Amino acid sequence: GTWAPDNKRFAFDVYSKGKNILIVKDVFKGKTLQRIQIPGVPAFSNPTWSPDGKTIVVSGLIDGQTDLYAYDLKTKKVRRLTNDKYSEILPTWSSDGQSLAYSTDYYSLQRGRINGAWHMNLAVMDMASGAVENLDLFPGADNLNPQFDKVGNLLFLSNRDGFRNLYRYDLRDQKVYQLTKLATGITG
Repeated sequence: GTWAPDNKRFAFDVYSKGKNILIVKDVFKGKTLQRIQIPGVPAFSNPTWSPDGKTIVVSGLIDGQTDLYAYDLKTKKVRRLTNDKYSEILPTWSSDGQSLAYSTDYYSLQRGRINGAWHMNLAVMDMASGAVENLDLFPGADNLNPQFDKVGNLLFLSNRDGFRNLYRYDLRDQKVYQLTKLATGITG
């Protein structure tokens, strides 16, 4: 699910009558405010609310292809953000709304399987131009759940050493810093 910028509403996806729908709840009253069927996107997950409160981006599945879609809450129109053979999942907005980070199998499909498996890496989309920067971090690892911190760096989970831990990618100096080192790994 995803919080609205006003911290009063929460949106999450559910499965109803063969399709995904987006439920928006008033968190203080427990009341359902909206039930949204995203036009043309019958299966989706991982909603993320834009910082300006106008848009929710989801990872949608259409005809076996997973792409990112932006749903405008006012106009009720959908804009396809990606349209390629790569899977894009777990989108998240930067606090200024200028960028969208997500996990993608871009490098797996470019290079093929590593150690017999496909892997997910990170990408950042400039929302004004649509330009995408694929980040080649830890080839052969799964890099998931990206989140921007307050200064614009990316926090993410990676199993690069066999245990899922938290990392920070500094976008300015293009360096990765390990933040946790737990033998059990972490999730979330």
